[in-house]
Amino acid sequence: MVIATLFVLLFAFMLFGVPVAVALGTTTLLTSFIFTDMDLMGVSSKIFDGLNKYTLMAIPMFILAGSLLSRGSSASRIIEFAKTLVGHLPGGLPIAAILASIIFAAVSGSSPATVAAIGSVMYGAIKQAGYNEQFSIGTIATSGTLGILIPPSIVFIVYGVTADQSIGKLFMAGVIPGLMIGAMMMIATYFLA
Repeated sequence: MVIATLFVLLFAFMLFGVPVAVALGTTTLLTSFIFTDMDLMGVSSKIFDGLNKYTLMAIPMFILAGSLLSRGSSASRIIEFAKTLVGHLPGGLPIAAILASIIFAAVSGSSPATVAAIGSVMYGAIKQAGYNEQFSIGTIATSGTLGILIPPSIVFIVYGVTADQSIGKLFMAGVIPGLMIGAMMMIATYFLA
């Protein structure tokens, strides 16, 4: 009954044009007031206890670092470094975009910042090199998602705090899969080119 009420209220709010964040918050509050004996002070105390985590302070700093890197010349320097390493290979430009995304993700911890920083420079270059639009967009979009796996990942920090898991162990668990997926993407790009 609780879950049905939660979904009905959520979709009703969204149907009336309420923004998603407000609809989620309002639905959660209304459902907790209806089905529990929690009072208004209890809700504010729960919210504060949930946000009062020392590790969550890292998230704004990673977002700031990603924003500074994407606005400055660091992204173009990372791209030039990646081009010098793999630019001579067949498909070197898309492979350089993937390598640059791996490096940028390891610095910023944010997938959207990685896609914005690397994509703004590399999309036009890959398209000018003769690759079709779908391949150019696909290379940038998929390589940018490596920011979820490669530490320091904001997703790992949020999951670690929420699930009460060791963030250091999560970071260690993400290194090898992130590098393996990046290497497989570069190998697939090499053979496609």
